[in-house]
Amino acid sequence: STNTSDNAVEEEEEEEESARTEAEHMIEPTADEEEFIQKYGAINVSYITPPKSNAWFTRPYALNYFHDGKLFRTRHERSSGKLELFLDLIYVGIVSNLASDSVKNASWGSILKFIVVFIPAWNIWCDLKEFMNSYFTDDMVQKGFVLWVVVLLIIYDNNCLLFEDDEKALRTAVVAYALARISFAGILTFYSLYIKEHRVQMRLFAASLVVTSCLWFVLFGIHRTAVKVGYCFIVLFFEQLFWVLSIHPWTKRQLKLAHSTALNIEHEDERFQSFFIIALGEFLFGLVSGNTLKTGLNLKLSKGISVLVLSFLFLGFYTMKDGSIKAVHALRRSATTAALYIYSHLILIAALLITGDSAVDLAEVSEPYLEHEELSVLIFHNTGIFFSMAMLSLIACLDKETEYIGSCTLHSKYGRLGRLGLRVPVTCYIFASSWLYERMKLNTIMWVNTILLFVVWLYEFCIANPMRMDELRAQFKIRKENS
Repeated sequence: STNTSDNAVEEEEEEEESARTEAEHMIEPTADEEEFIQKYGAINVSYITPPKSNAWFTRPYALNYFHDGKLFRTRHERSSGKLELFLDLIYVGIVSNLASDSVKNASWGSILKFIVVFIPAWNIWCDLKEFMNSYFTDDMVQKGFVLWVVVLLIIYDNNCLLFEDDEKALRTAVVAYALARISFAGILTFYSLYIKEHRVQMRLFAASLVVTSCLWFVLFGIHRTAVKVGYCFIVLFFEQLFWVLSIHPWTKRQLKLAHSTALNIEHEDERFQSFFIIALGEFLFGLVSGNTLKTGLNLKLSKGISVLVLSFLFLGFYTMKDGSIKAVHALRRSATTAALYIYSHLILIAALLITGDSAVDLAEVSEPYLEHEELSVLIFHNTGIFFSMAMLSLIACLDKETEYIGSCTLHSKYGRLGRLGLRVPVTCYIFASSWLYERMKLNTIMWVNTILLFVVWLYEFCIANPMRMDELRAQFKIRKENS
């Protein structure tokens, strides 16, 4: 009874100390800052004062956290740091290697293999993304940690594709991946000594990382490839489950946490955009490396240009979303939409990697008609477009629109259907066009698909940006007066 009373007193004192610290370091936002933070959706926010930085070691602190429903965050807009851009350069090569192997041996087995080896690489990228989003200080400790993880990533990438037949490669890849995640668990545990706002959730996730990392070593005792792949999917499922549970509001309620984790949305959004651009690079790198479209004006060049236009259209769909002027961001709207936003990007990026690599392979085909043996590459390409457009549409619908200027009314129940509905028949046709390879030339198939997507993009652009003749006349009048 006495111990319980003492613990209660200690908890009350800790809460009072926490409240005093927050009051001392809390800064109310200016009008401009308030407008910036509210553009992702209405929220009660205050800014915190970070500790003094040191090149060797800066005292760890939470850059963003919730306390009693109020968001506390650093004052200035966050963007990707040089350390994160360095990491992105590594991933350009990693994802290209994984996608190329899958398309080279295009089959159901190769796509399953791609998923199994890509998701662990994605997990490590997400670990570092979350770490930089919540605890970035750019000191020597963090730089050393990122360098160590990059070394492990390179080891993983150079061995993971050989896991089916080479036991040594399997062991090396598993150890590298497990070490990367256990290292993340270690630095989370170390940082939790300083960061009380995230302490419980950090340690909970760190414990789950250690447990799931140990599960990978069971692969050493499995010798059938099908069983290996099935077991990998089970472990990957539990990894995602534990991550979701560690940050979900349900966990916060069950543990009765006064403080909990929060995301810096502009930084999180930018990091996903960066990986999206990396995936689009798979379209472009193959077109310019090794002079694959040589020589002169030829059939390969024509197909290559269609691939270039296709990548440009994907960029347009991603940035335009559904055309809303203002919306509550999916990451702020609810826990469900936030999870869907993150996992939609996983599927989108994987699909784009397959689409881009297969597109370059198709552009290199010399014959006008595709041989039956190469049909699987075309199926990969068109199926990749199908899934990419499906995920782009889902991401566009996850935000809750609050203001829309265009041809569809603001409160129209079917407004989004009118803006995005044309994607459905076009994408279904593209998926089915794979089986027209005997009747249509490959160049024709690729250009028809690209032109159809261009029509969809132009339709959505015109709806989101309706042409008003009075505004155009006013612009020309101003230009004439200035001249």
